[in-house]
Amino acid sequence: MEFEFFVGGARRSVGLEKKAGAFVFRQGENVFEAEIRRVSANELLVMAPGRSDLVAVVRNGERRIVSVRGRVFTLTEAGGEPDRFAGGPEGPSGGDTSVRAPMPGKVIKVCVAEGERVRKNQSLVIVEAMKMENDLRASGPGVVTKVHVRAGDVVDAEKTLLELEPET
Repeated sequence: MEFEFFVGGARRSVGLEKKAGAFVFRQGENVFEAEIRRVSANELLVMAPGRSDLVAVVRNGERRIVSVRGRVFTLTEAGGEPDRFAGGPEGPSGGDTSVRAPMPGKVIKVCVAEGERVRKNQSLVIVEAMKMENDLRASGPGVVTKVHVRAGDVVDAEKTLLELEPET
């Protein structure tokens, strides 16, 4: 199966196939095998030589939202529509930018206030989902124009958490 996703605005493709009890991942010239075990309905333990990661996966329509090592990716099957998620460094640039929850969860901390200037990759909001903290960061410098949540709020996937006006 082939998947496409966006990192820093660049389209990436990853191939995934099952082979003799393991999975083979391909991205460009890079190929590696890993064993994958289901931990819960939405959590996988990915074990590759010399490393293991707990990966959270949530299906949202045709997309899969994946959280690994504190980074959140939105995957679409090859040929799907580009993702418009703006919850981190992978978000769009230009115009007003809404930072949205990558998956259902609980707001642990709001790191900024309305009117505050932010720099690229600065922490904006931390959302806990499936026992993992997702640190949502600014995709570029800007000013926080509106904060829609506070610590303790429970949010759905794609809920707008705050709005930024990018600096040019």
